[in-house]
Amino acid sequence: MGKRTKQYKKLMRSFEFLGFRQPYQLLITSDVLVDTLKLDLLHLFEKTLATKDLKPMITQCCIRALYQQNTGPNRNPAAAAAIERAKTFERRRCGHMMDQDPLREFECMMSVVDPKGKGENKFRYVVVTQDEALRERLRSVVPTPLMYVRRSVMILEPMSEASARVREREERVKFTGGIIRQPQAQKRKREHDGDGSDDDSSGSEDEGKQGAEGGESKAKKKKKKKRNYGPKQPNPLATKKAKKPSTGAEQLPRKPAAAGEAEPPAEAKAKRKRCKKSKTDAGEAVSNEAKQEDAVLSAPAPAAVAIADAKS
Repeated sequence: MGKRTKQYKKLMRSFEFLGFRQPYQLLITSDVLVDTLKLDLLHLFEKTLATKDLKPMITQCCIRALYQQNTGPNRNPAAAAAIERAKTFERRRCGHMMDQDPLREFECMMSVVDPKGKGENKFRYVVVTQDEALRERLRSVVPTPLMYVRRSVMILEPMSEASARVREREERVKFTGGIIRQPQAQKRKREHDGDGSDDDSSGSEDEGKQGAEGGESKAKKKKKKKRNYGPKQPNPLATKKAKKPSTGAEQLPRKPAAAGEAEPPAEAKAKRKRCKKSKTDAGEAVSNEAKQEDAVLSAPAPAAVAIADAKS
């Protein structure tokens, strides 16, 4: 059952490509109602078409056929129950007069499904019937899904050859529509672009009549307004920063000279660069400082020197 359900879903998607939309319109004949009195017909429809969005319909002529079966010496006992079920469905007005003899279901169904006789299911009906002759005739009407009941199982027929050919043609047109441009579309594009070469067979007389006016109009069409973005400047991320001119020595702020002091010469104003001292220079400087400290410590105090001078 799962495999059959997948096949039916795929088949209905193919019919949707040809214009079928939900809710599906189910056109039911009287023989289906008589044969499925013990079955849940709506559940079978929903399970077969894999949707609950359905609209079961029955024509007036089919209702009359059920009333005829319920009367007369050859009365069908199942016709009364079939009539009660048919009243729950939507009535499809077929347009056949009530005071006249009702048409046979075959003729009524053909007039409803194919009203103009062109072999086209204009209103996209899904036909449910037990009549094999009617199903054979409707296979030539495209696109028409056909359903019938066999041993309490609802069966959806495969797509007919006529419908399959129409579907292949529609797919081919849809696939090649964006690749191969139609001549009318190319002509409209040339007219929109302002190209005067719509037809190659245009004579020299038409070209002479256009004259300077045609040339001016083309020049105006071709001209486009340019936006004024201002002067072009280099990309600031792609340029190097300008270097400042080197003066040899950085200028330091001058301090005001004290009263009575002479201003230092210009050479002394320039700050000398500090040089790194090597390890030997550092060692010599340390030893010189140590000698100076020893000399200071070994020198006699000034009071002792004064006493020695007095004694002498």
